[in-house]
Amino acid sequence: MFKKALSLPVIAALTLAAAGCSSGGGSTANAPASGSAGSTTSAPAASTDAGKAGASGAAAAKTKLVFWDKSEYVKEYNELQKERVAQFSKEFNVDVEYVAIPPADLKTKLLAAIEAGNPPDLLLADDFVAKQFVGNKQLVEISDILKKYDFREDSKKYAYALEGWYEIPVYHNPNVMYVRKDKLEEKKLDPPKTWDDIKKVAQAINDPKNNFYGLGFQLGGGGDSEGRISDLIRTYGTDLVDKDGKVTVNTPEALEAIKMDASFFTEKLVPASAVTGDDSWNNTAYLAGTVGIVFNSSSIYAAMRNDKPDLLQKTLILPWPAGPKRQFGSGGGTVFVMFSKGKNLDNAKKYIDYFFNKDFYGKLIEKLNGLAVPVLNGYENTEFWQRPENKGWFEASKNIVPLGDPGPPDARASQVVSENVLSKAVQSIVVNKVDPQKALDAIEQGYKKVYEKK
Repeated sequence: MFKKALSLPVIAALTLAAAGCSSGGGSTANAPASGSAGSTTSAPAASTDAGKAGASGAAAAKTKLVFWDKSEYVKEYNELQKERVAQFSKEFNVDVEYVAIPPADLKTKLLAAIEAGNPPDLLLADDFVAKQFVGNKQLVEISDILKKYDFREDSKKYAYALEGWYEIPVYHNPNVMYVRKDKLEEKKLDPPKTWDDIKKVAQAINDPKNNFYGLGFQLGGGGDSEGRISDLIRTYGTDLVDKDGKVTVNTPEALEAIKMDASFFTEKLVPASAVTGDDSWNNTAYLAGTVGIVFNSSSIYAAMRNDKPDLLQKTLILPWPAGPKRQFGSGGGTVFVMFSKGKNLDNAKKYIDYFFNKDFYGKLIEKLNGLAVPVLNGYENTEFWQRPENKGWFEASKNIVPLGDPGPPDARASQVVSENVLSKAVQSIVVNKVDPQKALDAIEQGYKKVYEKK
């Protein structure tokens, strides 16, 4: 359900200078009509690059933009973003403070900045992180911006919350299952299609004495572990909340699902460090060749293609597994949001327009092969996305289940993920030998605290 939050272990700040605009405030436009996609052209709208006109005001005072971004496991992303920021800075006479922050640190830093009354003007983050700031009126309403671009209909689910339109889709993050093909062949096993298959394969290929483990699952919290456990529960037939936001997780089927997840760890089908592993842990483990199955976005694919082609040849890329009752696609979205207390919102809007320049946006998305799938119409039938190695990623982006599904599209789904309710419960079974039913009761209590304020 979530894109991996994939991080680089650095925070990079970049202050740049350039060519002239003024700061401003947020929009109060009405929400777009149902089915509105913005631009009526068949291809994504191009940026006006209005900074060229602004450059004529040579005497204009420099303005600022504070832009926080998540650091990606695929380093090309932040490098291209820095280049674009530098170009924007030069053309618009703006001092830009660009900060790339590991996703695991982003919420804490945002809360501190908001508490100090000094949030960034512009944030690019995972949808489930950004939505947490909708309910407390921290964000700028953006329906006017949505109307400017020809967004795919399935992209707009990231923009909408019960409170209104506050997020600008940037790219889809489809997730897949990576499996060591060579290990299957050694044991004469078929590729796994179900959760039961996954466990059987993991047991067969597990080889701790040689530092190889069947699974690369973790429990340290974050989108990866929360998404895995949520998917497992749902494929066993239980929705964690219903369409009205009522908590429905405490069922016999959900109990069996969390027992299954705990068994991956108690049976030592994962390395010992997995119990506290974060969202980058499984990337590192798979790329090191020490685990046989992981769930992740295309960041692992990109890393293998660039640095470990031999490992790529030994890898199968498959859909997420089915459970006894159902099967779901997995992934998430990345979005822009603007903070209402930002001091340079006009510049934030201009950078969004600059970012969606057709040539730059297409180049950025292609560099991220699958980690980023376009949110705009007009790309699917291009030569790049019709290549066999890329077409599957685009198809996977069409079946992503929204965060919190089938519950209401509001900040509660993001909040409950950020509190790691599922990961903590399974971790308690594995580490503290808590009775699984008591762990499930804790999940129910954690969800009710968020969804029903109980």
